[in-house]
This record gives sequence, C-alpha cells and structure tokens, in this order.
Amino acid sequence: MRVLHVNDVARIGSALVRQARAEGLDWRLYDTARVDPAWSPRTRAARRALRGLAWEAGLARRAMGAALLDIHGATVTAHTRWLRRPYVLHLHGTDIRVRRYEPAYADLVRRALREARDVYYTTPDLAEHVLDLVPQATLHPVIVDIREAPRASGPAAGPARILFPSRWDEAKGGAAQFELLAALRQELGDDVVLEGLDWGSGAGRAAGRYGVVLRRRMRHGDYMRWLASGTVAVGQMTGCMGVSELEAMATGVPTVMALNERWYDGAHETTRDVPVLGGPSAPDALVQTAVRGVRQALEGAGASGARAWVASHHGPARAVERLRERLERLTQL
Repeated sequence: MRVLHVNDVARIGSALVRQARAEGLDWRLYDTARVDPAWSPRTRAARRALRGLAWEAGLARRAMGAALLDIHGATVTAHTRWLRRPYVLHLHGTDIRVRRYEPAYADLVRRALREARDVYYTTPDLAEHVLDLVPQATLHPVIVDIREAPRASGPAAGPARILFPSRWDEAKGGAAQFELLAALRQELGDDVVLEGLDWGSGAGRAAGRYGVVLRRRMRHGDYMRWLASGTVAVGQMTGCMGVSELEAMATGVPTVMALNERWYDGAHETTRDVPVLGGPSAPDALVQTAVRGVRQALEGAGASGARAWVASHHGPARAVERLRERLERLTQL
C-alpha cells in the first residue's frame, strides 16, 4: 500500500517514512509549505497565494498514486480535503487540545476526525480530547531515534547544569514552570546553573527573575549535543512527556519528569515503568515531584536503561510496526 504522509510535525512524518522505506514499504512524505519571513510585506500575500497553489499542485501529483493519506494535524485537512481521498489522521497536540475548542477551528477539527478512516494521538494526555469524538482512536506515541542522540558526556567540572529543554509558555506548564524555578533557587541558590531555550512567551521572565541562562534555538544536532552535556534535564510541567523529554532520555542524561498518574496508568506500554527521576505524581504535586527528582539527580541518581527504553518503546521501527498493523487492518474492512 502506498501511503503519503502530509506534514512533518516534530519530525514524526519523516521518521516514519525513513524507517518504512528501509523496510521496503512505499511510504512517502510531503511537508506543508512555509511562508518565508524575509518576504516583503507588500508582496507577502501574493507570494503566499502562489506558493499555496504550487503546494496544492504538488499534493495532487503525489496523492494520485497513493492508496491512503496520513495527515499529521487536524487543521491540515483544510488544505487536503478537496482531494476527496481516504485518509487517516495523526493528532499532535495543539490541533486537538486547543483548536477543537476555538470557534474558528472547531467545525474543521470535528469534521477532520469524523471523516478520517482511523485516528491516532501522540501523547496520552490527548485521550480526553479525542475519545469522546472518536472512541476507537488509539495512542501512537511520538518517535525518537536514538541513533540521532549522542551519549551523555557525564558530569563536567564546575557547578551542576540543570537544563530545561521545553519552551517557556502555557502549553508546557506555564505557571508551574516558574513555581519550579522558584523552588529550585530557594533550595539550591546559585550553586547550580539553570539553562533553557530562548523560546516562548515566558523566556524573558525565566531569565530576568530566576537567572536562567537562555540559549538560542539551535539546529537539531546542536540541540541534542546540548541535552547530552547537562548534569540533569528537567521536563515540561504538564505531567506529560513530549519529544524533548524523550530525546533527553535517549542521550542517557538523568531526566526528571513529573508524570501525571492519570495518564501514566500503565494501560499502554509507553505509560508504565518510565525510567525517569520523579515519575508518577498526583496532578497537584507536579512541582514537588520534580524538585525531588532534581535533588536525586544532583545526589548522583540516574535512570537506568533510559536509552534502551526509548529505543524499544518510541523508536521508528516500533512506530512503523504499530502503524502498519492499523493500516493493514483498514484494507480488510
């Protein structure tokens, strides 16, 4: 079956296609068009329209020989529905957690789910936003390829460096991020270096009030090397892991993650026995759980087998295996 993946959210589409083609499957990727920020404001509208037309022509040409589309992102269906081709739908976060409830997008998102042949969501927290609309939707976790992850370099000379891989905004924990920074500063003072990305609406506050050293957003390879260089990495304060936390785990750096116990209930292989410091937590105790995990890491604790766990549960081969089973089942209906 030839499958055309449309959009490359969090590099998941490209990871699926690369692995599938290595296994002899005819899966291909067509990413969405991007607006160039360097375009002049006077010509931006016209150039955007031309790029959109060129993208749709490319989509039509590629979809012609595909038996099925795999669309990544519910709102992307606004640009693909005119093809009238059968599709499955990957939900990645904001498209269902946020857009579903916004008047401008609600009808589009509901229609995208209703018309899809099958629906997948990539993190366990999304279930509560999906299953009331599509009860048969399934968790297909995010993908991390450990071959792209350098091994952690181990403790370096000088003060411990606590890394925060996520952007600073509400979608990644919002107020709880700053609660955690305040708690760490109170407990550890200036004996540690706090580092994060210059990314998100709260980045300035993280730097100005809590002394977080901000790093410019980097190419993926540089980002992975930065993760591997830390003493400890601290995940987002939502109670749910994303790609950044799994990439940190893949390097072998001790990774702290407070996991909302409602989502990490062991019902799926990726929601049990997660090798992080911190671990399952009541939703109202995420900050305390993360502080405890950081303390354990600075005392020398590590999460044994994290790299192997990521490869086994979130690697490209396992992801293709899961998805291939679902797609083959569709052809038998």
